[in-house]
Amino acid sequence: MIAELTLPRLGETMETGRVAAWLKQPGDAFRRGETLVEIESDKTVVEMPALADGVLHEIVVEAGQDADVGAVLCRYDDGRDDAPGSAADKAPVADAVPHPPVPAPAAASAPDEPAASPPPDGKAAGPRATPLARTIARQNGVALAEVPGTGPRGRIEADDVRSRIQARPDAPVALVADAAVPAGHVGRQDWTPPHAAGPRVVLLHGLAADVQSWAALAAALVRAGRPVTAIDLPGHGGTAIEVVDVDGAAAVAAAFLDRIGDEPIELVGHSLGGAVAARVARLRPERLRRLTLLAPAGLDRQIDVEFVRGIVRVRSPGALSHLLRRLVVRPAAITPEQLATLAAELGRGRLTRLADSLVDDGGQQVDITADLRALRVPVRVVWGLQDRIIPWIQAKEAGSRCAIHLIPDAGHVPHWDQPAEVAALFN
Repeated sequence: MIAELTLPRLGETMETGRVAAWLKQPGDAFRRGETLVEIESDKTVVEMPALADGVLHEIVVEAGQDADVGAVLCRYDDGRDDAPGSAADKAPVADAVPHPPVPAPAAASAPDEPAASPPPDGKAAGPRATPLARTIARQNGVALAEVPGTGPRGRIEADDVRSRIQARPDAPVALVADAAVPAGHVGRQDWTPPHAAGPRVVLLHGLAADVQSWAALAAALVRAGRPVTAIDLPGHGGTAIEVVDVDGAAAVAAAFLDRIGDEPIELVGHSLGGAVAARVARLRPERLRRLTLLAPAGLDRQIDVEFVRGIVRVRSPGALSHLLRRLVVRPAAITPEQLATLAAELGRGRLTRLADSLVDDGGQQVDITADLRALRVPVRVVWGLQDRIIPWIQAKEAGSRCAIHLIPDAGHVPHWDQPAEVAALFN
């Protein structure tokens, strides 16, 4: 009987996916457990293994093409008789085994590279690479064809691209102490509505996050007509630059602002990004229309030191799962494979020196109160009332000139728990 394999929904917000490579061609037989096709969705690389024996009959969506959730990817002969009472023709042949490097909302994900025309042999268009590796390569002007892949079946991983960047003559120095940041080495993502209104919102994420952590909030802001830009802080995501303290991160962010024009912006920082944003505001006050801090670090000593030290040194998916539950009131559903991949990425120790500059045994070592007192632009502080990492009561240390907004039913990442409520503050 000829049955169909359709594209499954690999996440709550997923609407489309891209066929990265077919590992079987029409006429090829496959056994249960063999990988048939690889799917790219946002940052996720999905291997779809067969659940039963069969023979591939027809490929409908070629490598390099996109497909909607539920679309037919291929047809296969399952070896059964086409008789009444038999199982449905569309019985699934594969499960999805996701391997994303960073769990993040995908509602406003930037489109990946344009789909390439599929080659006649049905193989993957261009070098095989993870979506994160493609993003880092695109942001830093790296040709994937020049990057040797160390992943499964020669797939190019994010670290392969980072190594290539560091080997270039124009690679950034290991530590950045001034504003001389090479263009293209800061990972960024832009969301622009058709009819933009109001100043651009520039977003700085927290420790161990990246630009994708803003996706839900960015989607809400774009629906309201606001242009949005998020950048990866040094040591995070697609940024090739490494720093070891808030001052270094602020220098990189301030230099980035210098390169995106001179129009006023609204600067937003979360947690570590809040401390960085406060320092950037003091460095570039003329660029700011307003400063918004979400559960910012640096207002008082108290903080969950165990979380800060643990998230940058985590080694196991189980330990990571416990830590992630502290962040939010409504933890997102994360598969075991996602946890394992994220734990491996954080376990590289890329952020340990930065974390050590943030906290000691007694708590926070960063103080942004002087930065806030020196500002003459409007400042507001937004905090989740169920924050388990930094107590919301620290908002009082921001000073009498700062507006305070407390978000019910939200934890340390209020823009994950209550993105619509946070976005409404920008109207």
